[in-house]
Amino acid sequence: MSPHDLNVKLDADMPQLKILDPELLDYIRRRRVEDAAFAAGARIMTEGDPDPPLYTVASGWAMRFKMLKDGRRQILSFILPGDVIGFQAQFFDRAVTSIDAITDVSLCVVPYQDIAGLYQDQPEIAFRFAALTADQKRVMEEQVLSLGQRTAPERVAALILDLYGRAEARDMVRDGGMPFPLTQLHVADALGISLVHANRTLKQLQRDGLFRIKGRRLQVLDAAALEKAVQKPAAA
Repeated sequence: MSPHDLNVKLDADMPQLKILDPELLDYIRRRRVEDAAFAAGARIMTEGDPDPPLYTVASGWAMRFKMLKDGRRQILSFILPGDVIGFQAQFFDRAVTSIDAITDVSLCVVPYQDIAGLYQDQPEIAFRFAALTADQKRVMEEQVLSLGQRTAPERVAALILDLYGRAEARDMVRDGGMPFPLTQLHVADALGISLVHANRTLKQLQRDGLFRIKGRRLQVLDAAALEKAVQKPAAA
């Protein structure tokens, strides 16, 4: 499906976008050249694509991933409203990861040439873009810690906590619940465990009363127990 087939208009006043620095949001509003929409399951960006545009996610969920030749997939991070897609690619002149839409996604498009000129013309805005992507890098570093050292229950608990915290910051939480469009396969491919193991772990943590997933929504039932279930990094 063409990016414009859904004809979804960016609503710049969406509360999810308030996560952005006000000056950065104002820049994106003024400089965007078009809005784009992708249906659930569509490819937004493919690793190696030359000069991809910079996107800001207005609504919907997506995933950043790499795929091995034999079809195995590692999800690097989940992308929520307010996140930026393609900033890292501006330094390499090509996309460094692939990105697929998990739900229907609407995006704001900023020209590649605009970003290239920011460092000379508006360094403060360039810094804000860099700060935003640094936070996204922090999310992926937490993911690496889970993959390397945490047990399966700790990995799942850490993922739920991270997504819930990010959703809260974007005003996406209502009555203790948030949208949760992820499948068990998404969880398995993000956390480096089998689909069967993901299924069992999710069920066990729900039986333990930590959270509940129902009807594509997630509700945290015991935040303190969920925090306790995650092995936190030691202070340096």
